[in-house]
Amino acid sequence: MKRAFSLLIICLGLLSANAQQTDDDYVGGGNTPPLQNSKSDREKWRPRDNLFYGGGLGLGYSNGWILNINPQVGIHYKSVIGAGVGIDYQYYGSNAANFQSIGPSVFARAKAFNAILFQAEYVQLYLKESYLGETYSYNAPMFLVGGGYQAGGDNGGLFLMLLWDLIQDPYNPLPMPIVRAGVSIGF
Repeated sequence: MKRAFSLLIICLGLLSANAQQTDDDYVGGGNTPPLQNSKSDREKWRPRDNLFYGGGLGLGYSNGWILNINPQVGIHYKSVIGAGVGIDYQYYGSNAANFQSIGPSVFARAKAFNAILFQAEYVQLYLKESYLGETYSYNAPMFLVGGGYQAGGDNGGLFLMLLWDLIQDPYNPLPMPIVRAGVSIGF
């Protein structure tokens, strides 16, 4: 294992040393001089050019209507690491009871091999529950970690993730793991 790691470090060092050229490399060698910096080389990394969007929408019926909406927006770096903010809204309603939760969130996401996703997310849930005329309000923090798969390529696509809450607050009524499916545009 140490030999493989050492060989990898040596190869990376040789590749980076070979890739570095200066203006002195072209003096007297008959090669063409390096191009002057073009406009794209001088431009700095700008957040607005690296935004990504997405989220999920769920609708179902199981002894009552279920609705889930969770839009997200973030900034990515080199198309493999991103961070952003979102909001998660859930509603469940039946004849006897209804449940609503809304939670702002911050998240960090990484992508490997253009398809494998890893995510960590903090959500502060604000919950309101009505059962047979009685209403209860409470809140619960969640720290979600997990991963999933994204189909569609470099600029986004459909994703499916499994997330687990590490805090396990007793007021959090959501079953674990949380299955999240949706669309990502730009990441």
